[in-house]
Amino acid sequence: MSLRTFIFLIGFLFLNSCKKNDEKIEWIFVEGGSFEQGKNQIVVSPKGDSIKGFTSPHRVVELDDFYIGKYEVTVKQFKQFCEETGRKMPDPPIENAHGIKVYYKWIDENPMLATWDEANEFAKWAGGRLPTEAEWEYAAKGGMKTKKYNYSGSNNPIEVGWVKENSNSTFHKVGLLKPNELGIYDMTGNVGEWVFDWYNPEKDSLVSKRNPQGPIEGQYKISKGVSWFYETQDQRGRPLKYGIHMPEVRYQSPKGTRNDGFGFRIAKNK
Repeated sequence: MSLRTFIFLIGFLFLNSCKKNDEKIEWIFVEGGSFEQGKNQIVVSPKGDSIKGFTSPHRVVELDDFYIGKYEVTVKQFKQFCEETGRKMPDPPIENAHGIKVYYKWIDENPMLATWDEANEFAKWAGGRLPTEAEWEYAAKGGMKTKKYNYSGSNNPIEVGWVKENSNSTFHKVGLLKPNELGIYDMTGNVGEWVFDWYNPEKDSLVSKRNPQGPIEGQYKISKGVSWFYETQDQRGRPLKYGIHMPEVRYQSPKGTRNDGFGFRIAKNK
């Protein structure tokens, strides 16, 4: 076998493997466009307190077309990734967000509770990447099909997400509630989702407004969508108009964080 033939064969097998892995993800096409990122800069707590500094930067962003996962990546999908790459399946968290010992067991249809690096490696294996914060927020808001809801698919977060009021103090299997305008599930609540960007707000203003990928460095990574843990109603039981589950909200954590509030979905270029 000639060197040229050998190189061609390796390349063919690699591309075929990427295509095979890519088929394991249900993709939603997101038509690109301009949108107002970080439109709502104030978050209101159930007690009526106003909170600032929890949102993405307020700016008009332009995005190209892309694809994003219809669902959060599941335990079953991650197990297959581990099997095919010779990795050891990580141990599930022992404690929940309340600090209570729960000794989670992996359930195939549940969202995978992954660290940022695990999410990033899975995305590459599956033929994609982690979405940027801007892509995630744009898709959560419905992209070009947006109906301008406060949350991802509704003005009532309980309709579209597992949150404190309906979650029974835990996350749930993916895709059980109402999707948003693009047909994407669980972008409000359930588990927060890692995105590509570093959290470094002092340098947000230096980032391009066309297909932004966040600052080039930072101490923490950003997650979006928040989790089942947080309240979404005021003290009279009404949905918060500007609550912490809004798509604008960003949360920051060390890359190695693994608990019952962090999962992910993946994206890919058109």
